[in-house]
Amino acid sequence: MKNPRNGAQGAIGPAHDFALALERHGNRAATLVLAGELDLYRAPEIEAALTAAIGPESDSDRVTVDLRSVTFIDSTTLALLLAAGRRQHARRGELLVLVGPQTPMTAFEVTGFDRLLTITRIDDDPTET
Repeated sequence: MKNPRNGAQGAIGPAHDFALALERHGNRAATLVLAGELDLYRAPEIEAALTAAIGPESDSDRVTVDLRSVTFIDSTTLALLLAAGRRQHARRGELLVLVGPQTPMTAFEVTGFDRLLTITRIDDDPTET
């Protein structure tokens, strides 16, 4: 998987690029970092990463999806996030979505997903870590 953090191998360049990384934090938590444009074309990669974090083989109680470096998100990706949140809820886990200043929140607001998912806004630039 590509690493979306700035300066690391696989770092993203122009806004049309895409990157993802799944990071484990011990046995019970995981973070999926996504960057660039999240659309139908990238849905299989995003779904595979969400399944790795939340699927039946995973024991992660807390999964964080970091969208702070996302510049576009379509309805397919929103549906994947909602399904992941429902799976986590069914197993009494938590799915937290991190957004930043450039995250396109209109897609969440228009669909009402901002009320269905646990979303936290962080104004830091994730590429400056």
